Amino acid sequence: MNFESSYPTAVFCIIATEFCERFSFCGLRTILSIYLRNELLFSENCSTVIYHVFIMVCYIVPLAGAVCADSILGRYSTILYFSVVYLIGNILMCMGAVPLLDISSITLSAVGLFLISVGTGGIKPCVAAFGGDQFRLPDQKDLLQHFFSLFYFTINLGGFVGMILTPILRKWVSCFGDDTCYALGFGFPAALMVLSLLLFILGKPWYRLKTPKENIMLQFFNCTMYALAKRCKSGNKNPTKHWLHAARDKYSAKLIRDMKIVFAVLFLYVPLPIFWSLFDQQGSRWTFQASHMDGNVLGIQIVPDQMQVVNPAMVLILIPIFDKVVNPWFAKLHVMENALHRMAIGGLFASAAFLSAGVLELVLETTYPKQPEEKHASINIINTLPCGVKVDNPFNGVQRIESSGVHKFENILCDNFTKYTLLVEASETCGTIYLGRHRHNLEVAALEMQTDTVLIGINVENKVQSFITDPVDYQKSLSGKPRIRVAYIKSSILLHDITVSLRNQAGLKDVYFVHSSNSSFLADSAYMELPQGVYDCVVASKEIPILHAESFGLDLGGVYSLVIRERNMKIEFFKLYIMSAPNTINILWLLPQYFLISVAEILFGVSGLEFSFTQAPKSMKTVTIAGWYLSVAVGNFLVILITQANLFKSQAQEFFLFAVVMVADMMIFIEMASHYRFVQLEADSSVNFGNQEQLPLISNAP
Repeated sequence: MNFESSYPTAVFCIIATEFCERFSFCGLRTILSIYLRNELLFSENCSTVIYHVFIMVCYIVPLAGAVCADSILGRYSTILYFSVVYLIGNILMCMGAVPLLDISSITLSAVGLFLISVGTGGIKPCVAAFGGDQFRLPDQKDLLQHFFSLFYFTINLGGFVGMILTPILRKWVSCFGDDTCYALGFGFPAALMVLSLLLFILGKPWYRLKTPKENIMLQFFNCTMYALAKRCKSGNKNPTKHWLHAARDKYSAKLIRDMKIVFAVLFLYVPLPIFWSLFDQQGSRWTFQASHMDGNVLGIQIVPDQMQVVNPAMVLILIPIFDKVVNPWFAKLHVMENALHRMAIGGLFASAAFLSAGVLELVLETTYPKQPEEKHASINIINTLPCGVKVDNPFNGVQRIESSGVHKFENILCDNFTKYTLLVEASETCGTIYLGRHRHNLEVAALEMQTDTVLIGINVENKVQSFITDPVDYQKSLSGKPRIRVAYIKSSILLHDITVSLRNQAGLKDVYFVHSSNSSFLADSAYMELPQGVYDCVVASKEIPILHAESFGLDLGGVYSLVIRERNMKIEFFKLYIMSAPNTINILWLLPQYFLISVAEILFGVSGLEFSFTQAPKSMKTVTIAGWYLSVAVGNFLVILITQANLFKSQAQEFFLFAVVMVADMMIFIEMASHYRFVQLEADSSVNFGNQEQLPLISNAP
């Protein structure tokens, strides 16, 4: 095998190292938000903020890693030292998840997350560039391009396996008396980082090491400031010359030439954060979207979190297809021949993905529960009597509600807090019950943007009485699991220690307790999330082991109220109400948008890494890659800003906004890229301009 066609041996150590690192990082990231909420007891909003801040730091630190690699330590030492920091962070996260240690879990986890973000951020701009250093250019430029595809394939393979295996270890293994084991979930990624570090060190005999000879970053900064200051003092006397030319009297022509190239590359990075603001919503907005869908696929339940695996799985499949089929075919047609071509098309694919997400969201919105608007409230009235009732109300006159029926007064006027009086009237003879009082004035204190539920029942004196439950939110759960609460009307003073137990076929049991009292009252629980399935419900008391037994099913996305009324030591009313309909649209309808975003990632991500490396001068390759990763951090920050701004009531409108902004962003990128002059691959000492083998982004561009 000749030199030009053989892979450098060192590359395989680097690829194996990257696989282990990606497994560790993606595995940890997959269970992080659940750990923050369920174990450290942060709220969902706070957990989300912590998660995104962690990701942002991971993509800001590459700047420091780039400085260390290009100006101080060199790429090998930078990767080595930051990997040690990374490993220490993993160990602290594992220790923080061990409840037996007499150390604050929050403190250990906070320090661990910070060290992990510093460690992974520090090596991010170095690994790809260090792998590229192992090739001799321009002789092995074809192998180099293939390496970036293989490198990106490895990133996704490691992430894919980590995202599948780590949650399984966390969920299926019990430890420290808990039914989950976060210590193992974090400990296994730590073990992978040990392996990653060992593989990287073992490859040292084969590496081509390039130690920086001068502090190029300091020169870069000083030259920039000197040129700007001199240009401002002298004025723009010669607008045809580059502003860096003002520093020629103090700095070398090569440094200025290299800096011009770097600034040209970084200038093209300005529109890139918009792409990442779309791409990173897979872990937030798209996951929430999945929670509103039916995850039943061929009898197997897919939970919303698992849909995040679709993207790396598709990328693993598509990268070889693009590398061996699509790219060569387009090259013959003289289409997408360079990295900027592919990045622009990738951005348009991302826009198409969000257009698809928006259309799907419009369909899903028809299944969402209607929440009261501003200055409005809603009241649900459920009739548990064996006869119909009339409700004289100030909203729409007299409304009849049949036995076991429910009526919702939607969007009634409410200025913060408004009291309404309704007259409830039943027949004197209600079924087989003679009512001592068949009329009842019901006072409801409506709160703005809130739904109150009223149960019409009977008290111990056989009089009509209304019971108002605690205000609830009928929104679907973020996890996609069904939500249920129990409302129990007790009208007997002879029963004690009443329980309502739910047990599914897997043996999971949930028990609700009703305290004893000498008067009629309503006991209502908070909403609980339970797995989908069929449940056996048993109502029992100290005096009677089984007051009532019945089975019912809970479906994904459904919000249920189980209403029970007891009188004279008997259960007279038992019904499960669907307050929000279960998910009916299958989760597989997410696949089109995942396919589009995966194609976008290949065209944008692989090509972006290739462009960042091949277009940078030798001494500044890591800087351009760090700039690439910094655009990811800015993209995450944009997501936080737009989310907090709460511009739209409809999520579909927000998706469409992102799609339109992405198209506009790519139009700007295409215009900017059409003026970019490509640089030939460096051989030994210089960067060459010329009539490059790559074409301008816009056909027939000047």
